[in-house]
Amino acid sequence: MSTVAERGGWVAATLVAAGLALAAGYAVGARQPAWPSYAPVFDEVKDGVVSVVVAAPTARVGSGFAVSSDELVTARHLVIDAEAITVRDVDGHAVDATLVGADARTDLALLRVEGAHLRPLELGASEPLPVGATLIAIGSPYGLAHSLAVGVLAGRGRRLQEEGGGPRVDFLQLAIPLNPGNSGGPVIDEGGRVVGVLSGTHAQGQAISFAVPVEILSSSLPTLRSGARLSRAFLGVRVDRDGDSVVVSQVVASSPADRAGIRPGDRLSAFDDVPIATPADLTRALDALAGGSRATMRLLRDGQLLLVDVQLADWAEQSVVIGGMTLRPAPGAGGEVVAVRPRSRAEVAGIEVGDVVRSVDGAPVRAPADIRDALAGGDPAQLDVVRDGAPVSVQLAGSF
Repeated sequence: MSTVAERGGWVAATLVAAGLALAAGYAVGARQPAWPSYAPVFDEVKDGVVSVVVAAPTARVGSGFAVSSDELVTARHLVIDAEAITVRDVDGHAVDATLVGADARTDLALLRVEGAHLRPLELGASEPLPVGATLIAIGSPYGLAHSLAVGVLAGRGRRLQEEGGGPRVDFLQLAIPLNPGNSGGPVIDEGGRVVGVLSGTHAQGQAISFAVPVEILSSSLPTLRSGARLSRAFLGVRVDRDGDSVVVSQVVASSPADRAGIRPGDRLSAFDDVPIATPADLTRALDALAGGSRATMRLLRDGQLLLVDVQLADWAEQSVVIGGMTLRPAPGAGGEVVAVRPRSRAEVAGIEVGDVVRSVDGAPVRAPADIRDALAGGDPAQLDVVRDGAPVSVQLAGSF
């Protein structure tokens, strides 16, 4: 029979042993954390991701990734007006790139890099991904090359800029902390496959960004490789739902619609033989066409059926008048102010001829049409402009 002292010694020894075991277990746990590691995926794809650098007409940095040994995909808005493009790989090696094709409808561009021997990334599929699926993004936020960010698929089928120009696709919405410089970079699934191409972030949100689904990239690649430079089609009408029909409520002066003789009050029933029952139907029909395309519109005016042929324009090349300022296209920005009406909102705010508008309420603008749409409601807005080479913020009052 053991004594009390012997039993006490046994208990003490047991506690010491348990403590050592716990310590050892903690050490093992510290070496093997419970959270997942994304290092293997990063190592697998990093050689196919690049930084995209544009020096002129305005300096900017974005991202891209290889789809063949000498081809890169990036965001169109990053490179469309570039005088020269440089790409840098994960080791910092720099090489010149040339723009092959671009599509404003999807905000995608294809670059060619001769003799780069890039490692192409595998294209996957976004459609099977459930909301909540873990995704990673690799890019160059604020020029910090090959930065990795992690998040989830937050939604799908997001349409941006329902009126006017800009990319017109059903975006993937991402809950990933991204920043300027990530545009054009890949969104990767857990298998290292590309499921989207980053197009932009929500300027007033946190960890809200948007990506073009990889299925759209796959379908666009043959056109981009052919050297096509596709733009968004611009018609120049605003339409509203009126019962079972769609009615033209506004026609933009000197627009394709105006030149074709379309008038407010016309009832639209078909566009290129596609039935139009809602304003969204017209948006989808225009989304399928590029600037310069021809289309036939079926209208009802004063009880008479009309077939009207219209030559669609390039949305990015249209000058607009809004808030008392006339804007023309400006490379790499929303528009350049070429006239200011006396006693208008623009003059009261201090807008000057020569100002180049870069964003409205923090949202980047890429054509005068974007500025028109952002200010169409007549609400107060902040315009970020470049004046004599320096950034200036201007507060535009509401309509008066």
